[in-house]
Formats: sequence, C-alpha cells, structure tokens
Amino acid sequence: MSDMSATKQLAGDMNSPAPQHSEIPLGTSTDNNVSSTNNNMSTWAMSNLQKLNVTELYTQQRQSLRPWLDFFNTNQFKPPANIKAGARRLVFNVEHFQTNYFIVIIILSIYCIITTPALLFILLAMGAGCYLVSLKNHESPLTIMNHQIAISQQYLAVFCLCVPLLLMVGAGSAIFWILGASVFVIFLHALFHQTPNQEAFGVQMEEMAPSSDYILEFKIDVFKTLKIVGITTGVLTAIGLGAYYIHRRTQSSKRVILRDEVRNILRPFQLTEEQLRRVMANLNTEMTNGLKSDDTENLDLAMFPTYVHHGPSGQESGEYLVVDLGGSNFRVSHVSIEGRNRMRLNNKIFLIPHSLLLGEGEKLFDYIAECLQRFIDDNKLSLLKSANYKFDLAFTFSFPCKQTSLREATLVSWTKGFSCTSVVGNDVVLMLQQAIDRRKGLKIQVVALVNDTVGTLMACSSIYRDCKAGVILGTGTNACYFENLDNVPKWTGVRDNIHKQVIISTEWGALGRHGCLDFIRTDIDRELDESSLTPHQQVFEKMISALYLGEIVRLIIVDLVQRSILFPGRMQKSPSIRPDYNIFLILRGSFYAKHVADIENDTTEDLSITTTILTSIGIHDPSYDDCYIIREVCKTVSLRAAKLAAAAVAVLINRLNMSSVTVAIDGTLFRHHQQFKHNLTRTLGRLVPRTHRLVLSEDGSSKGSALVAAVDRRLKTAPMTYDKTNLPS
Repeated sequence: MSDMSATKQLAGDMNSPAPQHSEIPLGTSTDNNVSSTNNNMSTWAMSNLQKLNVTELYTQQRQSLRPWLDFFNTNQFKPPANIKAGARRLVFNVEHFQTNYFIVIIILSIYCIITTPALLFILLAMGAGCYLVSLKNHESPLTIMNHQIAISQQYLAVFCLCVPLLLMVGAGSAIFWILGASVFVIFLHALFHQTPNQEAFGVQMEEMAPSSDYILEFKIDVFKTLKIVGITTGVLTAIGLGAYYIHRRTQSSKRVILRDEVRNILRPFQLTEEQLRRVMANLNTEMTNGLKSDDTENLDLAMFPTYVHHGPSGQESGEYLVVDLGGSNFRVSHVSIEGRNRMRLNNKIFLIPHSLLLGEGEKLFDYIAECLQRFIDDNKLSLLKSANYKFDLAFTFSFPCKQTSLREATLVSWTKGFSCTSVVGNDVVLMLQQAIDRRKGLKIQVVALVNDTVGTLMACSSIYRDCKAGVILGTGTNACYFENLDNVPKWTGVRDNIHKQVIISTEWGALGRHGCLDFIRTDIDRELDESSLTPHQQVFEKMISALYLGEIVRLIIVDLVQRSILFPGRMQKSPSIRPDYNIFLILRGSFYAKHVADIENDTTEDLSITTTILTSIGIHDPSYDDCYIIREVCKTVSLRAAKLAAAAVAVLINRLNMSSVTVAIDGTLFRHHQQFKHNLTRTLGRLVPRTHRLVLSEDGSSKGSALVAAVDRRLKTAPMTYDKTNLPS
C-alpha cells in the first residue's frame, strides 16, 4: 500500500505544471519583494494576535470565571490532609479559579492606586497623555525632521517621561505590595478551598497511566511555566528594587540639600574653640574691670560684693524662713538646721500673677507677705512659739543688686521678664520688711539678702570643702565666687584677718552690653534683643538662659519658614486660613526651653516626640524633614548655650587658681536638660586642664540662704568660733 501511494504521488508530481519563473533584470534587488512579504506576514500576525487577544482570550477567561458564591463559600475551606493533597489542590484551584484570581489582583491594584493619591494622579496623567497621542495620530501622524514617529514609540515616550514621577511617588513599593498581597491571598485560597470536582481530579491524576510521551510533554509544560514565572518574578523584583533604590536616593538627596541650606543658616551659631577662648578673655577682662569700679554705666559687669565672707563651719543651727524670688513663681521654705549637713526642709511654691510682674512694686511685696502668712498658718509654725518670737528670714533675690551690707541691697535693674515700678533704685530688703510689717501679727525680720548663686555655693560648700564658686543656669544665669579682698579695689568694708575674702556676684548675664560679644552675635540674637523687655541689656544671658533659648529657636524656625525650607506650601500669610501656624509665627514666647530639650533628646526613628510637641503648639502633620530640621535647630542652639556657659565657668576656675575646685551649679538647664549638661562638661574639659568638679546643688536657693543667715547668727554670737579649715585659701 505504501509503494502504490508513493507511485501515485510521484506521478502526480510529474503531471503537475512546472513552476513559472520570472526573469529579474540584472542589478534589480529583491528586497522590495522580501519587504512586501514580511509586511504581509506582520500584518497577518498582528491581526491574528489581536483577534486572539480580543476574542478567544476574552471568551476563554469569561467562560472560566467561577461563581463568586462558590469562590467565597466558607463551607468549602478545609485544610489539606497532607502535603501531596495540598499540592494537588493548589494546581487544581489555580487553574479552576484563574479568572477569579486575576480579578482579585486587579481589585488589589485598584485599591493600592486609589489609596495613593499621588500615584493615581500620575497614572491618570499618563493615561491622558496616551489619549492625546491617540487623538493627534488620528488627525495626522507625528513627523519629526521628515521622520514619521510610530504611535507605539509615542506611547513609549509618554511612559518614559512618567517613570521618574512614578518612582518618586513610590510605584516600586506599590508593585511589591500588590505582588505580595496577591500571592498571599491566592496561595491561602487555593490551599484551603476544596471544590466538589477536586477529589475526582485527584483520583484521575492518580489512575491515569502516565506514558513516556505524556510525561515528556508534562515536563516541558512545567519547565515552560517555571521559566515564564521566573522571568516575570525577576523582572518585577528588579523593577521594584530599582524603584525603591531610586526613591531612597531621591529622598536622601533631597534631605542633604535641605540640610545644606539649614547649615548655612545655623553656621553663625556654631562656635569654634578660638571664639570661646576669645569670650573667656573678654569675660576675664570685664570681671577685673568690675572689681575696680562701681561705674555700672560704662562697665559690662557690676561684680557686686555680697558681704558673705565665710562658708558654713558645721556649727550652725536654728530654724529659718526663706523667700526665693527669681522667676514667674517664688518659693517659701522653712529650713531647720541641726548641725553639720543635717537640715530639714519644707517648702511651697506660689505663682505670681502676670499683672504683678509688670505692676506696682509695693503690690508685689504685699503679695509675698500674704503668701508668707498663709505658709506659716498652713504649717502651724507659730505653735509653741513665744508671743515675742520672730522668725529670721533670708531673702533670696535673683536680680542685680548693689549691697552695702548683708541687710541692705539696692535693685539696679529688673531682668527675667520683671518690670515692676518703683523698685529700681530702692532697697528691696526694706520694701519686703515694710510689707511684712503692714500685716499685723506677722512677726518676721529679714536678716539677709542672698543672691541665688550665693545660696547655691553655700549649700554645696557644707558638703564639699573645696566648693568656691556657684553658678545658676536656669531662667536666667549668673555666677559667684570667692575673691581675695586684695583684688577688689572698690571694697570699702572691713579688711582684717577674718575678712580676707568675699563672695562676688559677677552678674555675668550683662556681658556684651558694650559690644564685646558682637563677634558671635547673630541677626537672630539682635532681633530677640530688640523685642525684649530689656533691649541692649543682659546680652550674654539672652544667648544661654532657659528664658530665651526657646525664643531663639522659634525665630530661626520663622526664618526657615519664610525661606520655604520648613512647611513648604502649608504656611499661609492669611491668619484666617491657618491660624494655628500663624499664631506660632507671631506669638513671642510660644516655644519653651523644655521643648528645645525634649526635641534635642528625641532619638525615635520617626521623630514621634518632635511631632507630638509641634502638634501641641499648633503645627499639625509636620513631615519627617520638618521634624528633622527643627531637631537640628534645637541641637545647635542648645550646644551654643552649653559652650558659652562652659567658657564662663572656665574663667571662674582659672581665677580661683586652685589645684582642685568644686563648682556648684543649679538651674533647670543643668538639672533637667541632660544633653546641655553633657555638652557643658565636655567643652569645659577642653578649655581648662585643671582638676575640677561640677556638682548639682540641691535646694541651694533655700538651704544655702538659710546657711548664710545661720553663719551670720553664729558669727554674731561667737565671732571668733569659725572653722579655719573652711576659709578659702
């Protein structure tokens, strides 16, 4: 049969007409024919591919769509019996629910795009661009330099233009999210969903005799599938990683640029060691000049003698009242001294109404006397006291005063936000005593006026015998130290073997009043000074004290906002649009030193502490970059303050000229702002090689002031019984 068939086929071939040949002239190319043939084939392939995509693929996918009630039927969700059964179930469900899974992927993609407005906007813009390209080509094809641009090339150009924008808004992260969520959902559903036909499918797979041809075809299909899945996964992974990398680089570059701009603004606040040593030299010169003359009009530092010549000996005793006035509130204390280092303290803080800070001075002192009466009554201090008993009171007064004795002090100027009338130029001890005497039944005598720095020193010297200096770093700043009377030409008091030294209140907060600090002052410092209650005064204090640190930071933030570095696009000029932001911009004192400390110490990954603080003052939803910049501002301002404070303390240590010295420090900055304390200690170690120790003075303004009164009482009753070992060397 095969031979006959072959013979017939051969005969048929011989009888068939010979093929027609056409002659091609010499030199004529066949490229046109080949090109025509290729174009015909391409047209046929594209038409068939489009027909396949539009008709057959759509029809197949629509027919394979399973009922959604079956897809979500929870009664069909059961764990597989074993790994083999689970594998069969995965294979079956992926094929059985392929259209449903495809729709799930589309839904997840739509959800991701809708919840990312920037991504949605760019995709819509890309779609609009493609639509405009289509309309343009429908009218006439695009031609550039006599070269026609295919519509597919135009679509590609639109896509390429949109790719950088897509990467910037996190398209890579969106792809990873969609891919991960889709695989997770499909895997769980396919693994646990058991359809009625699934068992028959498993039995059919087991009972079917796998021939070698079937196995070969199956392996080839598996390899093709794995290859396609691998390539697709690799491409998506590469796109996602690339998008993530570019996104991070873009954000990082943006942040570096922002930091560079901020650094340019903050650079004047960054002091070098050379500048600090120049500050030290100027401060030392002004201190020496202040010891020579009382000409406070032409000198920066008053260098007031405090008439305290001795530290505690350990023999002090008695009970004392203490009034500590130095800020927007004052403290009344009852101190019982029972010998060396044994003191009992009871106190209460009273808030001063704002009207009294700026009102008549007499009313301020009347209010203090009223609070004294309430404190004595509440604590029943008058019980078991004789009818003629009078409490000795030490008045801790943290303002510049010129003392002529321990009980006489004339106020030179108000600071720290006070501006009471009829007090400057008057004896504040006498004014307090008169206010007490106006309250009948209040039996108190003011026995000593003590600067808060002196109290800090005295409280610490009862424990550390080498403590010869006291510093306040809080709402304001000041320092005192033991000075040899031989170095105080303006001293007009007693000079003898007992009174060899005196504690000097430097009033160093006024340093720079005549320009010796202009080389480190910034435009922000000058703006703050001009808007303060005491312009051109307390220049040094306005650079380092807690009362002004927050305001310095606020003014820098305002400058950054005006330069569109902070809160770009959200700060409005009209207060009616965003009143919270604008209140912060125009309200002096709305940013506190506590905010500076908390933000500087914010080490959370997302700067959540900074975000919370900014929200609390009216700046809602700050970006990470906003928080980062503000933290940098707080760090810089705080570091400058700590460095300047260290330079000033270094001058005290050098002037004492002791082999080992302890400096007592009190105030909110040193007590509560740990980073400030760390920076001060570190800077001081570089500026002075001498052995020194910084000690926090506990309740210095209360215990120390009581000790001043106790030492004065002891010297009056037994003037020659003093501890010579405690005299400053």
